[in-house]
Amino acid sequence: LTIVHSSGVFIHNVAWCHCQGSIPIQHLQLLRAGLFPASSTRPKSAFTFEVLDHFLIDSLECKTSARSFFEKLTRLTNNAFPGSVPDQYRELMRVSHLWRDLKNRKWFGFGHDAESSPGSGDLALFCPSCPQPGINMPLLWEQKWLVMKRLVVDGNFTAQHMNMREPEQDIFLSDGSGYMVTDSEYQAHLASATESKEASHLVYSVNAANTNRSNLQATGVGATACARHGCFVPHSVVDFQKGKR
Repeated sequence: LTIVHSSGVFIHNVAWCHCQGSIPIQHLQLLRAGLFPASSTRPKSAFTFEVLDHFLIDSLECKTSARSFFEKLTRLTNNAFPGSVPDQYRELMRVSHLWRDLKNRKWFGFGHDAESSPGSGDLALFCPSCPQPGINMPLLWEQKWLVMKRLVVDGNFTAQHMNMREPEQDIFLSDGSGYMVTDSEYQAHLASATESKEASHLVYSVNAANTNRSNLQATGVGATACARHGCFVPHSVVDFQKGKR
């Protein structure tokens, strides 16, 4: 079994437990031992919980890519001959996505409840400073105009996303549960919505710049945020298909 830890990549012989009363499923035995398997059927590699947490922090604070992070582990394992270390880059990509989703579900109270699944925006936080009746202020408030929500809408036309070679490989783990809207509902809205023409030089220039970019799946993103503090609203971020459309 190939085990990836914060100190390197190691290969160990593993004897599966067959004691009376034990769980015979191999990937569950690994999880109980603090190892996240790269596969649920006949696992051949696993990642420690510690290395997965380290990768989340590195990618968040240091903007470290998965390739650079694994190359660091390769150098820690064998700095003289890094090519002799088993390549677990693809496994790291898969497992890190699952680990991030599981941690997010746990933080929002869905980690130990298999019966209920997150709804729209349930895995995202609204601005904690904005007034929210029943959450950070009493339900009954006399002067409601003082605590009304003020929202703004803005877009980013440089956050582009290219078409995938194999889009069927792009599997949503939490579609619509975070800040992005549900993909199927958004695509249905685009198919039924009527595009309006705006007489603006800015809109014309943005649309003209993206007219011939057929290789782009999204030409930018648009989001709704609170006007006071700039925090995104859950289930409100969308992809632009062409300019500001």
